[in-house]
Parts: sequence; structure tokens; C-alpha cells
Amino acid sequence: MRVGVSDQKLRTAVKSAKQAPRSDRRAQRADRTTDAAPMVNLKKLTGLAGYLIRQAQLWVFQDFNATLEPLDLRPVQYSILTIIGDNPGLSQMALSQILGIVRSGLVPLLDGLEGKGLIRRMPSASDRRSHALHLTAEGQHFLARADALVQEHEKRLIKKVGARGHKELLDILKVFGRR
Repeated sequence: MRVGVSDQKLRTAVKSAKQAPRSDRRAQRADRTTDAAPMVNLKKLTGLAGYLIRQAQLWVFQDFNATLEPLDLRPVQYSILTIIGDNPGLSQMALSQILGIVRSGLVPLLDGLEGKGLIRRMPSASDRRSHALHLTAEGQHFLARADALVQEHEKRLIKKVGARGHKELLDILKVFGRR
């Protein structure tokens, strides 16, 4: 398999896209696809699951980020809102463990969501040192809007790999989602 974009060129494009204002990012993504690049042999890499998973991850993350961009919502924030919405009263410690985020890294994320009025922390009934997490009414409404956008993202993924491929992909990847 030969691909027309070098790793260095891709890294440079991703770096410049991250530094650009959000309004300019879509235009930059379009520009990258039209640049002429030498053909690169990736035959060895395309025989490695890890490489292909990473390429799939790049596509999924780029599309997912662009999908949630109108809500100014990052994937980790979406995950947090979804988990809290499905598990009202969950402790910060449990959320930290589920997401694999150290507690000190989770606190600023929760602060940001709380500052936007999407979640609230309440003292836990079982442990006064712990906080129970809940979505606010606004958070529930916001999550419903995000869920609708995420379904659009999922439809694009299904279109890319086909309905059967999507089901198979989920079945395979669930192995990695188990704890």
C-alpha cells in the first residue's frame, strides 16, 4: 500500500492545525488533502494491527472532534458527561478509575464542566469526604445535543466501514474496553 503523505508532513500539519484558531482548522484539513506528496511504501506497516489501529484512531478523533466542535466539547468531556448521566451519584474517585485519569487531572475537567453549569458535585451520603457527581438539567439537555451529534459521527463511521464492518469492529474493540 502506498500513501501520499509523509509522516513528517502529517506531524507538521497536525501541529499547525492545533495552533490555529478553530475556525481555520477545517480549511487547513481541506488544504492538506490537495498537497502533492511523494508516494511512500507502507506495506510493512499496513500488516501491523497497531499501525492500522492508530490510523483508524486518527480518522475517528478528527471526525469526532470536528463533530463536537460546535458545542466546544472535547471527547474526554463527552465521556465524563455520558458516564455521569448514566451513573448519577458516581464518585469522583470512581470516575477517575473508570476513565484512567489521575484524580488531579480529573479535577480541572470537572471544574470546567461545573463552571459551565453542566454538572454539580454534592457531598456523598455514604462518605462526607467524597463528592457525588450529577448532571444539571442544563447538563442533561446539553448531553442530549451532544449525543445527537455523536450519532452523526457514528453514521459517518458506518458509511466508511459498512454496517457489518462496524458491528465486527465493535465486537473486536470491546475486548479492549473490558476492565
